[in-house]
Amino acid sequence: MKLLEKYYNINYYCTYKLLFFIFNRMLNPFHWLSLSKWNNRYINRCISLNKRQEAAGMAKGVDVYISDLALSTPITISFWIFSLVYLACIKIFKVELLSIFEIAFEKYIIILISLLVVFGICAYYINEIFLFKNDKYKKYFAKFEKEKRYLLYYGIYVVSLVVQLATFYLLLMEIVK
Repeated sequence: MKLLEKYYNINYYCTYKLLFFIFNRMLNPFHWLSLSKWNNRYINRCISLNKRQEAAGMAKGVDVYISDLALSTPITISFWIFSLVYLACIKIFKVELLSIFEIAFEKYIIILISLLVVFGICAYYINEIFLFKNDKYKKYFAKFEKEKRYLLYYGIYVVSLVVQLATFYLLLMEIVK
């Protein structure tokens, strides 16, 4: 359980750091202007205004907007786990996925909608347990910043993305068959 919690937090941390770097550093022209040595009062005023806005958007050191964008990773991991279970059930019980979807869409739309609601609730509680209960992600962020083992964290992140994409591809191939 602790390993799965760490896995979720590593993925959330890496997504957050990458999005922060992209949006607040690479795509932010005020960041690039602050690196130059121009002594222009107008540019300096714009830079200070941008820094105040960036600080106002932070909640205890975490940018709220980027944190919301980074939530896509834990949710994707939750759906990846569900798709792994689903793929295993398909392989074990030898059921065609397309026939399940045809039955669900034609006759049992209420069952399909309730199944989606159950998946959504499960994904929410998984994220609540592993990331947000007692602000676990902030403790992990501090731990990861202190350890500075970025190669390990981003390696796990990249391998996780590749495995998720491969699993979703296999599931898509089962649907198309």
